[in-house]
Amino acid sequence: MADNRGDFVIGLLVGSALGAALALLYAPQTGEETRETLRRKGDGIKDSATDLYGQVKQQTTTMASQVKDSTTNLASQVKDSAAKVATRVGETAHKVKEDLSEGVVNVKEAASQQATSVASTASEEMSKIKQAGQTSNTTVPETA
Repeated sequence: MADNRGDFVIGLLVGSALGAALALLYAPQTGEETRETLRRKGDGIKDSATDLYGQVKQQTTTMASQVKDSTTNLASQVKDSAAKVATRVGETAHKVKEDLSEGVVNVKEAASQQATSVASTASEEMSKIKQAGQTSNTTVPETA
């Protein structure tokens, strides 16, 4: 839209200049009056061009400022999001480490209990075997 406005203003200035030049050529004025009129019209065109330049410069500065602000805000949001993700990853890693530590402790306890149970069962079986061996030695007659 700004391009259309600028094109319109430029067309207006060029059309005004051409119209003024044609009017001066066909107007019944003296050379001095014609030069004065041309000078005034030239000054007017110069002022219009200066105003247009100022407007374009101001709009460009405003747009550059807006782009800078938007970029700064976006960078800040990305930084905040990255920090949040890093925090969540750290928390998750810590939780996994804790869960693994608890699992290792539980496995050690279960293994210890099983080892104690197996040792107890083995001891009982050894006692039974010894008793069975002693009983068989007393009941079986020796043959020589």
